[in-house]
Amino acid sequence: MRNLSFGFTHTLSIKTSSAAILALLASGAACGSYDVDEGSLNDAELALEAAASGSSAVSGTVSGVGTGVGATGTGGFGSSSVATSGVGGGGTGGFGTSVVASSTGVGVGGSTSSSVTTSGVGGGDPATTGVGGGVGVGGGDPGDPPPVGPPAVGFWQLDDCNAATTALFDSSSNGNTATRSANVACAQGVSGLGVAFNKDNDKILVDDDASFTFGQHLAVAAWVKPTAVSGSTPRTIVQEKGGGETSFSLDIRNSQARFTVNLTSGRTVTSRAPIQAGVWTHVAGIYDGTFVRLFLNGEQVGQISAAGTLHDIDAPIRIGNNVQKERFTGLLDEVWLSASPTTAFEIAQLACLRRPTTAVVTPESSGLVAPNTPVAYQIAVTNNDVGACPGRDYFLDIFSPSGGINVSGDPSFFPGVLPGSTATFPVTVTGTEDADPGAHVIPFSVIDFSSPEFIVASGALDFELAEPTGCFVRTSREIFVKDLSVVEDPLRTTFNGPPSDPRTGAWTFARLMEDMAPTPADAPAMVEELFSTWLTDQVVNGFTVPARTAIQQVVLDEWPRSPDGSLDLQQAPLLLLGIVNRIDVRNLAEGHAGEGRFVFGVVSQGFPQQFTVILEYKLPASTEADVLDWANDWHALGSLPFPSEAYNAALQDITTRFAGRNAAPGKPNGSSLGQLRTNEIALAGPWELREFVLSPDTGFLRPETVKLTPDLGFDGSPTLADFVNQNEAAIIAEQHTVPDTFQGNPFLGGSSFNNLTAWTAPGILNNEARHKFSLNTCNGCHGAQETGTGFLHVNPRSLGNEASLSGFMTGITVGDPVSGEPRTLNDLRRRNQDLTALVCEPAPTFAALRAAPTGGAAAAAAASRSAFIRRGIGRVH
Repeated sequence: MRNLSFGFTHTLSIKTSSAAILALLASGAACGSYDVDEGSLNDAELALEAAASGSSAVSGTVSGVGTGVGATGTGGFGSSSVATSGVGGGGTGGFGTSVVASSTGVGVGGSTSSSVTTSGVGGGDPATTGVGGGVGVGGGDPGDPPPVGPPAVGFWQLDDCNAATTALFDSSSNGNTATRSANVACAQGVSGLGVAFNKDNDKILVDDDASFTFGQHLAVAAWVKPTAVSGSTPRTIVQEKGGGETSFSLDIRNSQARFTVNLTSGRTVTSRAPIQAGVWTHVAGIYDGTFVRLFLNGEQVGQISAAGTLHDIDAPIRIGNNVQKERFTGLLDEVWLSASPTTAFEIAQLACLRRPTTAVVTPESSGLVAPNTPVAYQIAVTNNDVGACPGRDYFLDIFSPSGGINVSGDPSFFPGVLPGSTATFPVTVTGTEDADPGAHVIPFSVIDFSSPEFIVASGALDFELAEPTGCFVRTSREIFVKDLSVVEDPLRTTFNGPPSDPRTGAWTFARLMEDMAPTPADAPAMVEELFSTWLTDQVVNGFTVPARTAIQQVVLDEWPRSPDGSLDLQQAPLLLLGIVNRIDVRNLAEGHAGEGRFVFGVVSQGFPQQFTVILEYKLPASTEADVLDWANDWHALGSLPFPSEAYNAALQDITTRFAGRNAAPGKPNGSSLGQLRTNEIALAGPWELREFVLSPDTGFLRPETVKLTPDLGFDGSPTLADFVNQNEAAIIAEQHTVPDTFQGNPFLGGSSFNNLTAWTAPGILNNEARHKFSLNTCNGCHGAQETGTGFLHVNPRSLGNEASLSGFMTGITVGDPVSGEPRTLNDLRRRNQDLTALVCEPAPTFAALRAAPTGGAAAAAAASRSAFIRRGIGRVH
């Protein structure tokens, strides 16, 4: 049994071209034949309107052939292999996509392959269990509510057919119960149960009723699977006939489906079109006082002029047979009858049977794979709908519940997948050294936003990771630490512990500010002054940074205050997102071995905001040995039990060395803070990045230029082209700097607005230099075109949830905005490789050269190794 939902619910984003539609018509996919037994056929009344043109290209795979739905209207019919808005005939109007919600029960189970569970709105069958699937809940209860749609005088869905009774329930709520002869067998129908007609006397009768008065409005429909269609004797599907008179008839004769009406004028009018034996076909007819129209599988295939009124007779509705024993042979289901105005759109929806979507995963399992070995999967999602259903819009939602297992897939969306077609989603899974060895289950869901079930299929990828060998770096423990056991450490991220315990509050924003300020008592004033800079315009390097006064409501008003009116830092509305090792940006010539960072997210009114605050400390170093000490200390974290107090204690030892009070004697306030940066759109648009440093005069934080990022006004300018061309080699090596002034004018920006997606300018000679320059700017790195990023690389979180990272951080392929060439970006992998080169046995050539006699090659290798230790890349983000 199906619950039918009539009405427009969703518009597909894909369109088919008018040329494609005409090609379908030319091939005979939509048109049938038209003639009359009595009366005349006016060919001019068979109008075909061209469909709205347009196209959509989708990468990936969609296979199979779906049944299209022709949009119809008075005086015409349309046909399309894709149900789209804008396709159709005139008059009644074309139809766009729609949803026919099927069945009363949501089924989970059925088709299974490789741990795939399909779910959908199932029809008819009782609950069944699929292997590896689950349990499906079927429909078919006579007590189900009637379908929603055009008023019906009878709807015999036949799912209640059973040996205990010959009565067949009318789900239209009109009470027109049908009665089958005893020999009419209950059988599997197109949806749930149907009936089979095999013997001459098989029949179903519905007693005459006052509701069977049709006048100028009649619509009749049924699903049929005839075993035979040839022969001159009609094969009755539905008919009102008695006493030698006939009002209407839907039947099959001479391999054609026919819809016939008898008018009060004495005229008999028939529309017909070819029909096949052995396949389920939805056959329907509409009479509206002007035309007789025939439909097969939701598409109009015939139309004849027939002005007048139906001949009204007192006779029963006969299904499958009549008094002349002009019997239908085969299976019949879902008989529907209406005396109300009915549109072609509604017939098309009757002709749509929603079936559960299925998903099949290939391969079933990865087998045992080594770390950093990508495994390619395919998730084949099949639209099993039957009839004139619109295409489904499939979106693949897949994620890895395990740290260190990277999952990527493109495309992740297929619009307009037609009935019988399959969309194949490619997915790549790579396990890193961060992941626990062994079996991993990676769940996925297939979402159809137009479907009442929303999630229409689900399953999982089976992935098995081998134990890493040799020296390796665990990114999630040594480079970017965001596990909840750290960022929600019950002592280090709160003040719940004893004040005398050095762990208490060690990683809170309050403690970090107290250790950074001239004195701990100055910290509240320093923090308030910092956030108050948004309240007024700021001038930085000659550029005006406009005020964003919403800082008052979003941050300052949300911040609890102490009894003396100062900000209560222990209740700061900031949540720790991660602790980061940036040894890859080391520069020993500047006295540091890179940076250690704390990333915080702003919380306002209990919700995480699109606003991050990053504290970026230098790792003090003066020798190559200092650099290697820092590298080995970070690396040692990877060998500790995780999560554990031992790990957190070792990490605190490291963070105290760079963030504790007096970590950098001789620097302002003795702090090793390099800069504090903010990224936000919570205060105003567009996205903005700001930078602050400790003032050597006041010891408080003051606005500073945003490093490596010129003022936005230089984008597209000859000045930008000159700078990139003049510094090409350093830019490609990512070891360039951007000066405060260039060509005698202020150049470095006072803040970075991210309404820019990529930096470029006419006259830049080397696109690789353009790319590396743009990648190293704040707004280029945080932009969609250069890195595929929606601004933030570390997304704010709420309590109990781990922060997510951008594709630029974890792996993404983006087309170059100038050349179009694909660029694969994975910054965490790059950082991992850098730390690995520092702490693990160098490449074999280094070991071999150390053992080789002293000579030019060995000296060159040693110099190269020294240069590598002393200088990383110059990137600031």
